[in-house]
Amino acid sequence: VLPGHFPGTINMPFTSFLDSSGKHLGTETLSKLFKEAGVDLEKPLWTSCGSGVTACHVILAAYRLGYSGLGLYDGSWGEFFKRAPPGYIIAEEQGKKE
Repeated sequence: VLPGHFPGTINMPFTSFLDSSGKHLGTETLSKLFKEAGVDLEKPLWTSCGSGVTACHVILAAYRLGYSGLGLYDGSWGEFFKRAPPGYIIAEEQGKKE
C-alpha cells in the first residue's frame, strides 16, 4: 500500500496532540490546533490513519473538547486503498493502477 490520503481530508498527525513527554496537550492548545487545521467541529468528524489505531488520538482530542459525532474508519487507508477506484486514491507516489 502506497502512502497517501482520502480526497478532501485534513492531515493531523497524532503526534501533534502530544507534548514532549508524550502526554496529551491541554484543551486550549487542542482547540487551537483544530482551528488552525480548518476542522469544523460543528460537523461530524471521522478519522482514519494507516491502520485505524493512531487516529484514536484525534477522536480523544475532539472528545476532550466536548464534541460528539465522532467516528473512526477502522478499515483505514489500507482498506480504502485496496477497494477504492484509482480516481479516489491520492497517493504520495504514482498512485493506484487499474
